[in-house]
Amino acid sequence: MSRPRRSFVAGAALTLLTGLAVAAAPPAAASDHRSLTTWYHWGRQDNFSAATTTQDSAAEAAGYELIRREEAWVLSRRTGDSATQRPLYLYYSSARGDNVSAAHPETVAAAVSAGYTYQGLQGYVWTTRQPGTVPLYQYWHPGRGDNFAAASPQGIAAAVGAGYVRVRVEGYVYPGTAF
Repeated sequence: MSRPRRSFVAGAALTLLTGLAVAAAPPAAASDHRSLTTWYHWGRQDNFSAATTTQDSAAEAAGYELIRREEAWVLSRRTGDSATQRPLYLYYSSARGDNVSAAHPETVAAAVSAGYTYQGLQGYVWTTRQPGTVPLYQYWHPGRGDNFAAASPQGIAAAVGAGYVRVRVEGYVYPGTAF
């Protein structure tokens, strides 16, 4: 193989590899994202996902224990059209003592019909899998009456190990180690 041809092949391979690396990497700016933290209240047996400092403060003030600082990363603002991203809302049921993070229209409708009240916007999730993202699963524990949003291997293992049932994918997020 002649030198010019070898250089072209090497350059094409490097471009292909670089292109794949860029496509699979999450956006560089962590400031465009919010860390979804996992809190747990031992007395109420309630999982609580927080994405803002106000939500973290509320969890701590209510006696929740911080379990994971980076369960996942959600977008702090919409970066695309409404067909590609949807809001992740926080709802609370005082009757159940349960918090739920809801992005999927079915989860939002179920929370509202069950009497949960809107507590705020947590961020935005992708509606379809994007390069570098993972599913944000909604889990439910019928005995505890508790919802649990999990995206990390640790969160998913904790949900399954405690007898939670996977309900659906709320959307797609960057994994906790993305930034």
